[in-house]
Amino acid sequence: MKRINTTHFAILGLLRIKPMSAYELVKFSKESIGLFWNESYGHIHKSIKNLETDGDVEVVEESATGRKKIVYGVTDQGRERLDSWLTLPPEESVMRNELLMKIFVSEEHQIPQLIDFLQAELASAEEITAMLAGIKSSIPAGADRQSRLWLLTLDYGERYLQMTIDWCRHALDTLNQPNEEGRE
Repeated sequence: MKRINTTHFAILGLLRIKPMSAYELVKFSKESIGLFWNESYGHIHKSIKNLETDGDVEVVEESATGRKKIVYGVTDQGRERLDSWLTLPPEESVMRNELLMKIFVSEEHQIPQLIDFLQAELASAEEITAMLAGIKSSIPAGADRQSRLWLLTLDYGERYLQMTIDWCRHALDTLNQPNEEGRE
C-alpha cells in the first residue's frame, strides 16, 4: 500500500496555525516540532508548490523587499483534506538512527570515535531539553485546549530527550569500562 505524503498534511496543519512562507515553515517546525517532524527547505518548497497546484494552499501575501517573500495560507479545500487525514490512524513510524547503526556495526578499535559521537549526542539532547523548558515556561498556566495539545507534544519531546540522555550516559559508562578478564 502506498504511503501517504505526510509532509503535505504537516504543512497544511502548520499553515492552519498561521500563514507562513517556506522559510518560516522550516524555522517554525525546527523551533516547535523538530523532534518528530522536519524537512529541508527544498522539500518544503516543492511540497508547497504541489499543494498550490492541487488547490490546497494559496498565496496570501507577496512582498519583494530585498528577497522575494511569498506567504501561503490554507484554502477551504486544504482544510477539508487536512481534517479528513486527521481521522485516519497514523501509519507505522519508520525509525532511522545513524548513531545506533554506527554503534551496531563498529568494532573495538572504533570505540574512541563512538565515545565522541555519544558525548556530542548527549550535549545536543541536553541543549534541546533546555530549549524546550524555555518554550514550556512561555505557555501560560490554565492553557486552552489547543495549548494543551501542544503541551502534550512538548511533553513527549521532554520524555524522549530524557531517555536519550539516560541512554547516552549508560552507553558512555559501558564503553568507558575496561574489558573484562578473558574477553578481547
